[in-house]
Order: sequence, then structure tokens, then C-alpha cells
Amino acid sequence: MILEIYRRFLRKFMPLLFTVMVQPALAQDFNECQRLVKEILPLFNQVFEENNPLLMREDAYQRKLHELQSAYLKYHNEHFQPSDSVRRMNNEAVILALSGSYHKGLRIMESLDISSEQQDLMMNNRGLLSLLGGKYQQARKEWEGGAGAHANLNILYSFGREKKYQEAAAFAMGNSARNTAGKWNYNLGLVHKFNGRWEEAADELSAAVKQKDEIVAYRLQRGDILMKMGNQKKAVKDFEKVARKHPKAQIRYANALLSLNQFANAKAVFETYLESGDRVFRGDAYLGLAHSYYGLMQFGEAQRYYKLSSTLKRESPSLICGFGNVHLSRHEYQFAFNMFDKVLKKDSSFLPAYLGRAVAYFGMKKYDLALQDFKTAEKAMDADNKFYADLFVTKAYSEYYLGKTKDAAADFEKAIHLDPTRYEALAGMSNILIEEKRFAEAGQYLANALRYHQNDDLMWSNYGNLLLHFDMYKKGFQVFRKAVALNPRNINAQNGWGIVLLENDQLDRSMSLFDSLVKEQPQLSFLHNNHGIVQAYIGNRHEQAHQVNEANARYDGAYEDFRKAMDTAPARKLYNVNQGNVYRYWEKYDEAKLSYQSYQDKSALNNTAVMYAGIDRIKDAKYYLGVAIKMDSLHRVFQYNMNVLVKGKQKEMMKLVASSGDDGPFSDISLKYSRDGFVTIYLYDYVYDRLSFPGRHFMPLPVAEYREDYFIPEYDFKLVPYEKEKTDHKKLRTSRYRSQKVKMPGVKSKSGTKCPVFR
Repeated sequence: MILEIYRRFLRKFMPLLFTVMVQPALAQDFNECQRLVKEILPLFNQVFEENNPLLMREDAYQRKLHELQSAYLKYHNEHFQPSDSVRRMNNEAVILALSGSYHKGLRIMESLDISSEQQDLMMNNRGLLSLLGGKYQQARKEWEGGAGAHANLNILYSFGREKKYQEAAAFAMGNSARNTAGKWNYNLGLVHKFNGRWEEAADELSAAVKQKDEIVAYRLQRGDILMKMGNQKKAVKDFEKVARKHPKAQIRYANALLSLNQFANAKAVFETYLESGDRVFRGDAYLGLAHSYYGLMQFGEAQRYYKLSSTLKRESPSLICGFGNVHLSRHEYQFAFNMFDKVLKKDSSFLPAYLGRAVAYFGMKKYDLALQDFKTAEKAMDADNKFYADLFVTKAYSEYYLGKTKDAAADFEKAIHLDPTRYEALAGMSNILIEEKRFAEAGQYLANALRYHQNDDLMWSNYGNLLLHFDMYKKGFQVFRKAVALNPRNINAQNGWGIVLLENDQLDRSMSLFDSLVKEQPQLSFLHNNHGIVQAYIGNRHEQAHQVNEANARYDGAYEDFRKAMDTAPARKLYNVNQGNVYRYWEKYDEAKLSYQSYQDKSALNNTAVMYAGIDRIKDAKYYLGVAIKMDSLHRVFQYNMNVLVKGKQKEMMKLVASSGDDGPFSDISLKYSRDGFVTIYLYDYVYDRLSFPGRHFMPLPVAEYREDYFIPEYDFKLVPYEKEKTDHKKLRTSRYRSQKVKMPGVKSKSGTKCPVFR
């Protein structure tokens, strides 16, 4: 009786007990799968946030993936029913996607006819797989019905991937997305960037950074945009903040330091990366180190690292230009030209290569071709970056040599603005101003140039000539002595040295110097002219000593020198003034007057006045001297002569001057050896050198640009649980097992095996 009651209890409550035991196990198995999916999705999304598929091969990701696969396999084996086939295929497609087999997963999802209570979830999964498979339009169709918590974000991502930036911007105007951890703003920032709206792009990226600063791409992209906008300092801060988190951020940070010309700091960051052991960006690090050494003027080390970089990465324009820059710094113009030309044959839009080739053309004296390349790369010429100073100098000299002095002056001024110590530009401006006869301004520029570069004899001799122009002989004495000391073979410096020796009352030394110069360079008219002036002064000295024969011999020599000068350079009319002075000494006043009239400048007027004063034609003398003073009211010689003439004291002055010693009050050479108490002006002749320089070529570094513009999606895959198992509570009939053994009629049932007998 008790046994019967127990049997009835079991029959009644056993199905219920089975349900209670099975359902928690079912829920627990699926929750484990879903938990693992939630744990692996951040790692999966990180692959796209950092644009690094290798993250899927890391141990942490593979371990989570294997746990998910094992948990799902167990769940499937225990709970799958034939009615769960669509759910099974969805789940397997999701796991394939998480394994990296995107196209296999997509094919599975595309084959499904989704019509269940989990339709939105499965359509979202299919949309995500379509994104992974590159079928962006198909993905957008899956989200038309509003499936997926991040549908709007992923639709924006799909437009970006298709490069439909206008459509993406229009979609963003009418839609929004929440809880995207900044991805919506990041993607919208990229859309603005590609549409050329840099300010809006930077603002959106700033919003992304505020939402989730941990995603490296936000600061990297904002840093790239800030670099493009010319705000390198803020860009460096962005790169620096993420440099410790990711190697590519470290490389980006170092390159940003290069753009700020912080070569030593950049070098330290590149070296730190190389010590880290990471090899992905090793070629970039070598290239950056080469740029750093170039910036530090260590050209040998720069070339070594350029070669190392070329063994690890393809010959990029930046790398080849680096080689070219080193050749320019060594004035190896043909080698440099070959490098830059090679770049332009591969990429005709790379502007730094045009700048480099322009400098190479300049070094090869092909100034017209240099200007063509400078014109092509005009947008790359940064008038606010001091490291472009040499480029503006090179461009200016190319223009100057081609006679485009107005353009040259503008570019020299730009170079001086960028680098006030750029003596090549200062000297170049003095060249132009001398040609324009703006001698006072030229002197200022050349004096500044000599402050920063004191080993150029041509600059010193030019400066000395400017001092001669303003009768600053004492200062000129030191200047020409410096020029001659630097280069004794500089004829213009020796010529100036002879003049200042004369003005320093060292007539015999001056005479000896000009004797040797005329003998060495008889074709130079200015040497004959100045040699003649020295002879005339020595003649005056003899005349004051009443050595008439010696004086006449010197006057004859002076006349012959002036004649040779005029024969050598007929266009130099100033020689006529000096010859007129000799005629006056000979009292050939008509010839003197004609000579003075041949070169009607203020000096000739002064000498004409002195001539008339000497023959007591005071009225004529005052007239000519008055005209001279109107032309130059501050000229001290004119003022002195007028003062003597008005007071009528020329005879007394003549006696005073003649009796004055070397240290007397009238030590000026033109006054000291005056014959009549007046100052007679002799016109020295000198030639300005056309200053040129080999070039301190320092090219702006073509820092590698990282065009890593990638959009970021949000993959929120979800597994679908199987249907709950349906338990049949009806009593199951049991039947006894009946043997299927067939008995043949007439055969006794025997056990065992009887072996046949072979005969």
C-alpha cells in the first residue's frame, strides 16, 4: 500500500521537479554566454578604436574568445531544439564575427529569414556584420526600423566609410546619438575635417575627449587637426598626454616636437621608443631621429639614420627629401637635385621637394629654374617660421641675380624679419641699396651684417667704400685694415687701404701701394685715378716746400694717370674733375673749366669756385659755391670754403696751412696740402663688390604626416537564447522488449557454434 502511494507521488510531481531543476540551469548557461559576450565586446571595439587588428591576436582577447566558444558549445549541446535553428545560426554568426571571420558570419546572417520575437536584435546583428563586411548601404537598411541602440552612430560611420561626407553631415544635422562615449562627436569631427571645416572638427573632437579621454584616437586626431591649423603647441600637449599609452602616439608626439624645432627633445622621445622594444614604428623612429640630428646640425649622424630608416620602410618622400637636405647642407647640389627630382617624379604634389630642388638649382646657378620651383611651392613658404629664413634668402638672391631687385628686396626683408641675424639677407639688401645709391641705408644694413659675420673681406671692403663716400676716413682706416688682413688679394680692399693711408697723411706708403697695384692690375681705371690723386698731393707737398721741379714732375704724373683712367673707362666722367685740378695747378683755366663742366656735380662746382677765387673772380666764385651749397647744405668743405671766401682771408689761411705741422689744426689732407687756402676736392674712385654667399642651407624638415583618418563604430552584438524546453507530462507507456530472433521451423534451438568439417 505504501509503495503504491509513493509511485503515485512520483508520477504526479516528477515533471514539476524536473522543470524546477532544468530551468535555472538553462538560464545560468545562457547568462554565462551573455556575460562573456559583454566582457569581450570592449576588447573587440578597441580593435576599431585604435585601428589595430592585431589586438585580436593578443592572449587576453583569445582567452575570452575561447571561454565564450566553450560556454556556448556547452549551452548548445544541452539545450538546442530543432525549433532553435535560426537562433543557433545568429549566435554562431556573432561568434564568427568576434573571431574575425566577418564574411562567414555575414553569409550566415544573410541566409536567415528573421521573423521572431527577437527580430530587432537579430537585424541589428546583421547590420553590424554588414558593416564588418563592407556592405554599408545594406547595413543602413537593417537599421531603418530603429533596430539597435547605436544605430544612428553606426549609420554615420557607414557614410564616413563610403566617403559620403556631405550625406554624413546632412544625416548628423537631423539625428543624434546618446551614450556613445564620444564616438558620435569623433566621427562627426572627421566628417567636418573632410569637408574642410577645421574649427568645427576641433570642437567636436574636444567634446569627444571630454566624454571619454581614454580612447587614444580622440587626442591623436585632434592633435593632427591642430597641427594642420598651425597650433603646434596645443597639438604637442594632446600627443604628450597619450604618448605613454600607445607607441604610435609616442611617434606622433616626437614628430610634433620636430615641427616645433625642439630637436633635442624629439631625439630623446625617439630614442625612448627604440629602447622600448616595440618594432612596429621602428622605421619611423629612425627617420625621426635622422630629422632630429639634421636639426641639431649633426649631418653625418642624420645621414646614418636616414640610411637605417630606408632599410626598414619604403622610400617615402620625407625620407628621400631628408637625404637631399643633407646634400644641400654640404653644397652637393647635383646629388641633392637628383633626390628631390626623384620625389617629384613619384609625387608631383609634394611641395617640400620643390623647395629643395629650387635650392639645388640656385647652387647650380640656374636661377630662373629655381624661381619656377619657388613659385610652385609658394604655399609652403611660411613667412612666420624662422627656419624658412634661408629659403627666402636663396629666393631673394635668385631674383637679384636676374635683375628683379624689387622682388629681391621684399624677400630679403622677409628673411630679416624671420631672423634678424641673417647676415646674408642684410648684405643682400646693402647690394640693392648701393645700386640705388641709397648709401646711408646701405651702410646701416651692412654694419648690422658685420655684427653677425666678421670674416668676409668683401663685406668689410664694401663697408669701407661706404665710409669713403661720407668722407669718414678715420673709421675707414680700421675697416680697410681688417679687410686687407682677411684677404690681401682683395683689390678693392687694397684700393680703399691706399686711400685711407693717403687721408691719414701717409703719402709715401700710399704711393708705394698704388705703384704696385697699378703694375699688377693696369686694366683697372680706378687704380690709375687714385694713383694720380696721390701724385697730385705729393706735388702739392713739394710745392709747399718750394720744390718746383719735383712738384711739376708729380703733376705730370698725375695728369698721365687721369688720362689713362679716362682711356680705360671713358664713361667714368668723374676723372675729368681730377684732371681739371691739374690744369688749374698749371694755370690752364680754360682747360680746367672744360674739365669741370664735363662732370657737373657738386664737387666740380666747388672746384670751379676755388679756381675763380684763385684768380680773384670773387663774384663767380660765390655763385658756384652757392649752387654747391644748395645741393648739399651740410657739406663741411663747402661751408669752410664759403666762410673763407666771404671773409676774404684765403691768403692768410694759405700761409697758416702751409706752415702747419702734422698735428696742426688743419690736419685734413685736402686742406693741409692746399695751395691757396681753399679746399680742392679730389674724387676718389672705388668699386663695390657684388656680395654673394655659399648659403647656410637649412631646410624646413618634411615631418612625416600620419593620415590615419578612421571612423569608429560601436559593435553591440547580442546572443539570442534558445526557446525554453517543453516537457510532456503525459504518462509514457512502456512495453516489454521482445526478442527479434527468428526461429526456423524444424530447427532446435542450440547455443554455440558448430564448425563445419572439411574433407
